[in-house]
Amino acid sequence: MKKALLSLATLFMAASSAMAQVVVKTNAGDLSLRLIGRTNLDYGRYFSECDHYDYGFKMNDTRLGVIANFDERWSAKAEICYANKAISFRDLWIGFKINDKMSLTAGNHFQPFGAKILGLGYKFIEDAQADYAICPARKVGLSYAFVTNPFMATAGIYSDGNIDAPAANQGYSVAAKLIGRPICKDSSVLHIGVAGMYTDNKNAYDYKVVQPETFIGGKGLINYKSDVANTININRAEAELIWILKRFYFETHYLTGYSNLIGSENFQTQGGYAQASFLLIGKKQNYNKRTGLAANASPKNLEVLARVNMLNMDEFSTSSVKEVEVDGEMVKENVTTLNPEQKEMDFTLGLNYFFNKNLNARLNYTVSKVEKGDAEFTNNAIQARLQFSF
Repeated sequence: MKKALLSLATLFMAASSAMAQVVVKTNAGDLSLRLIGRTNLDYGRYFSECDHYDYGFKMNDTRLGVIANFDERWSAKAEICYANKAISFRDLWIGFKINDKMSLTAGNHFQPFGAKILGLGYKFIEDAQADYAICPARKVGLSYAFVTNPFMATAGIYSDGNIDAPAANQGYSVAAKLIGRPICKDSSVLHIGVAGMYTDNKNAYDYKVVQPETFIGGKGLINYKSDVANTININRAEAELIWILKRFYFETHYLTGYSNLIGSENFQTQGGYAQASFLLIGKKQNYNKRTGLAANASPKNLEVLARVNMLNMDEFSTSSVKEVEVDGEMVKENVTTLNPEQKEMDFTLGLNYFFNKNLNARLNYTVSKVEKGDAEFTNNAIQARLQFSF
């Protein structure tokens, strides 16, 4: 199996540069189609306090899609993902460029909250756990963006349902982000942003800390979740800062979510992370002005990284009516269940090398500590990824 995966990886690497050039255009130049995709060759091993697990090599999260541009102002993207033996949609949207500063996007895409929109440009193998737990994924909706060098504003309204498993009663969310860039030059950036989101939620919402993607399908490194059932609505807020100065990059986020619940105490979760990197080989860090996020380094660059992450989920109680036996008879009683406070903290060191625009290699080592009520455990994990994209 390992030889087969390595052979497939080699074949994909050889083909990726050629596939990156697959662009179809009309003679008039008013329509172009570009094939896009990616796949990951992962290796993972983690060490718990009582055992260790080696998952060897694995290929997962393979994506294929197309980007279309037509009539100068219109664009569209469609992307599907194969992971964990299932196919699902990722991006599925159409965009309209009003002018050089303003644009609209409609369809399944990221809301202006958190850093998940970064996609392939993410610095570490995984999202920070605080970002993963509090920030929602792609949703179907309509968003507006206004982008200039010193200022960026995005806002939108979305269904709270899942495009791959639509529900009859999905709820909705409204989100907005404001970014100020007092410095936005080629090799130096100072970015300060705030974001807010209101979600009218009709179903239970899970705040969860997950095992690293490398270990999907295996035993969890950190794998617990807090099921917040009977949610009325969720209020989220975020503050962020990005500073880039030539080879140096620093980014920090604070996030919080407050759930109003039916028949139980309200629930709050909050977290934050700070990460930094330095180019050992390379001249400057990259920043994407359109997304308002830091991007991958350029080809032939070597990057060293570090991140600290913290997440806290408050204790809360839920009440439900259950049938219990009293003196031989079944009667209905109110039963209270205590969900203990849960905390997670981790520290990650990373190393990235970018062979070219289609191929990069990443290495992460993470130390994690989880507290769930009185229980406490620590894990160490090493992840390696060879990623091909076009």
